[in-house]
Amino acid sequence: MKRTRSMIIALSAALGLQACQDQRGPAAPAPRRILAANVTPPDPAGRHLVVFTAERVPADFGERAARLGGAVENSLDNIGVAAVTGLSEAAAAELAASADVRAVEPDVATALRNEDVEAEGAAADEVVSEALAPADATASPAAAQFYARQWNLRAVFAPEAWAAGHLGSRDVVVAILDTGIDYANPDLVGLVDLGRSISLVPEDVTRHYPGRLPFSDLFQHGTFVASIVASNAQRVAGVNRYVTLLAVKIADSTGLQTTASLLLSGIVYATDQGADVINISNGLEFNKSANPGIVAAFQRAVNYAFRKGALLVSVPFNDAADLDHNGDLVRLPCEAANAICVAATGPTGAAGVNGPWQNVDAPAWYTAFGRSAVDVAAPGGAGPPPTLNVWLPCTTTPTQTTGRPDCRAGLPITHSRGTSFAAPHVAGLAALLVAQLGHGHPALIRARILQSADDLGEPGTDPYYGKGRINIARALGVIP
Repeated sequence: MKRTRSMIIALSAALGLQACQDQRGPAAPAPRRILAANVTPPDPAGRHLVVFTAERVPADFGERAARLGGAVENSLDNIGVAAVTGLSEAAAAELAASADVRAVEPDVATALRNEDVEAEGAAADEVVSEALAPADATASPAAAQFYARQWNLRAVFAPEAWAAGHLGSRDVVVAILDTGIDYANPDLVGLVDLGRSISLVPEDVTRHYPGRLPFSDLFQHGTFVASIVASNAQRVAGVNRYVTLLAVKIADSTGLQTTASLLLSGIVYATDQGADVINISNGLEFNKSANPGIVAAFQRAVNYAFRKGALLVSVPFNDAADLDHNGDLVRLPCEAANAICVAATGPTGAAGVNGPWQNVDAPAWYTAFGRSAVDVAAPGGAGPPPTLNVWLPCTTTPTQTTGRPDCRAGLPITHSRGTSFAAPHVAGLAALLVAQLGHGHPALIRARILQSADDLGEPGTDPYYGKGRINIARALGVIP
């Protein structure tokens, strides 16, 4: 049955999982903020997402929309989806009754569903700010200035892979759908494709930073995520030393992700630009019964990417939700078939900022879980204190909405936690596998990631680990 109404359900954030306290110690104190769905009403222009029966947009659709008082804002011909503004509810219902239309549903605006759970910055005395040495293109990522703090890369056996020569390839393209990327950051300069990166949000970057390109990251989230996938290893190491990053900016300096159609557009754009891997460290939640069209559209987008050779990696969110028992709700794109959905792990203790750390593979207290959703797990951090978090490079374009006083003060790195940072470990591994196995094998790479993971928790598929915590060295054949 076609529907013209949609519902995005905002879950309350569960800050601790009592059932796992014996495994992880006492419940962590509440973070300063967990950003929930923050759903806003449909925009006054009456933007709707139109999902066609066939995976194409009819050639005459612009004229049909105009006759109903609407205008086509975006047409995704490869997946049969269009965004239309100006439709009244009556016009939307009339359009939904068309034989070639599967569904017409309001395209609701919402904030980033998976903003990282840590908003407080590191104290100034936690970071030693010193001049950087000139970049050495032959140096191991382990030579990064603050590598000693990066328990997360040791936990997934990245150093063993680097030692065997697996440093990545500039021929591999990883798309980061996020708040943009700070392409001038010392850890990212030269890694971002400046010609094909794009902003899909109407933010005037030059108002804050004249001369910067529109996809510059004025928030911080996208830069954090990108630095885990790949880094020049000046300040912190990334999984890859060499890769090409494609910035697809779908959220502005406030962290606002506007609509489902924008996220779908980003997936299609990245795919059409030849991305081998697409990382989406956020997403949206829908009711499958109320939003069958939008759910189908996301599945089409992920399948389109998969058919074209791109593996999509995403997150189940940071609210400790049990996704095996959440009724008719679905979190997208993480729960789409052919994507990889990544839960977070983190240490339960540390002797100091440079370790040693205890139990680095414990499920993070905030991570959503469920056998039906989670494919694998990877480090996301578990603080406070900051010694249990993931260390990340500050953007060089902070604004007052950046949210981290240490970054606004000009310090080189900060710390944070969230499933947002678990996903790019997996995306980084996927990029290394593309460099090893070649382009166009997303099914093989997905299978390799799942099959090579360290089976933790309950044998087989575990609600917190899925098939296990990723093992980069084993996936690449470095260790048995």
